Amino acid sequence: MKRIVLIHPNYRNIYKYVSKSVPLLQPPMGIAYIAAALREKSHLVSIIDGAPFDLDNREIAKRAIAFSPDLIGISATTNLIETAAEIAYELKKRSEVPIVIGGSHSSIMPEKTLEEFPSFDMAVKGEGEYLMLDLCEGIEKNKISGLTYRESNKIIRNIDRSPIEVLDKLPFPARDLLPNKKYWTPGTGRYPYANILTSRGCPYSCTFCSDHLIHGRKFRARSVENVMREVDFLVREYHIKELNIIDDNFTLIPERVEKFCNELLKRKYNLIWRISQGVRPDKVTKDLLKLMKKSGCYFIAFGIESGDDEILKIMKKGLTTEQIKRAVNWTRELGIHTFGFFIIGNLGENRKKIEKTINFAKELKLDDVQFLLCLPFPGTEIYDRVVKEGKLLIKRWQNYAAYDSPTFTHKELTPELLKEMQVEAYRSYYLRPKIIVRKIFEIKSIRQLLAYFMAGLGILKMKKK
Repeated sequence: MKRIVLIHPNYRNIYKYVSKSVPLLQPPMGIAYIAAALREKSHLVSIIDGAPFDLDNREIAKRAIAFSPDLIGISATTNLIETAAEIAYELKKRSEVPIVIGGSHSSIMPEKTLEEFPSFDMAVKGEGEYLMLDLCEGIEKNKISGLTYRESNKIIRNIDRSPIEVLDKLPFPARDLLPNKKYWTPGTGRYPYANILTSRGCPYSCTFCSDHLIHGRKFRARSVENVMREVDFLVREYHIKELNIIDDNFTLIPERVEKFCNELLKRKYNLIWRISQGVRPDKVTKDLLKLMKKSGCYFIAFGIESGDDEILKIMKKGLTTEQIKRAVNWTRELGIHTFGFFIIGNLGENRKKIEKTINFAKELKLDDVQFLLCLPFPGTEIYDRVVKEGKLLIKRWQNYAAYDSPTFTHKELTPELLKEMQVEAYRSYYLRPKIIVRKIFEIKSIRQLLAYFMAGLGILKMKKK
């Protein structure tokens, strides 16, 4: 039996949209899954999530060492890898406990992660549940696939580990180790709520996405029966009133969604549910949306990205603007809240094409939108093209959180143009009387009022340069 601490760094100083007074906070489901897999084999686990308590790196290290761990795991995205390294440095000053880094950044570049940050002893590439279990079970490092580690001043990378094929074999995430009451988002309709992941992997090849480096391109879905057992558990033990499905491709298999909806209807839980990631507009039908609405779905976020068919082809999105219009119109007709994700600065764009996307967003009459600046993450096709054909402006890994700061130049895409168009997009969309009035009527609490006020203030304060 081992004692393991799993750490999720505090991201409040990295993500500019996380307000100190009204923080948008989500549970770290990845390490909750790892914790559950370790506990299933009788290991003792503690999770330290820095953001809900606004912990600094020293306090996180202090709490971790207080658990007397045999192994410490830290999960970090690219923009948090420096923070994670600082936590590891603080841990090294207090203990010789091995530290393993996991998450998207180490999955993209495990060897470079260890080269750049000597406070990490090991790095995980891919999904971490069984790899962490191998470490705790005493398997020799050179026999653990997916692991990169130090040995005799050398960095050794083992063969990659295949993604977990049968997700039903994984235990439900260890939510009891998380401060569930601390998590909050302004769009959630009812509390308590719970995030739930029903599938992993994406078969598409969007040029901006790095998810395949962690979960692979093969879509793997939990059985509906397994998902419903978790829903039953959440209703019984946590008394949840809302589900937030965080899959990247929840509607990929319509028959599976239909079965899920019918099972919800059978139970008569009076749950509402939402899909907050990016549903593909070409993977819903009007009949499916009707059933989703009937079973409690009230919010769907669509991954739209662009309003120009040529740009959608360049992005390898496999989607057309006509498919987008049709799906959004169906959803709006059914009274489901529509949210659209857009990217400004896709390769091949210029002022005219970005304006076309902004006008397209207005034409769709979405309830909410997000205009993110294109961010070329390492390991993506966009990153390779920017490095080869343009110029990457990012100097530190933490700048990969800068969705409101231009990060590259490429042909007609200059930092000045990107920032100007993002500001124009937000202001022209949200600073319209009908949108302002609608947002006022959506407010359900003082906390939500403050969040909307600060979001509006943020739009007003946005600078075009």
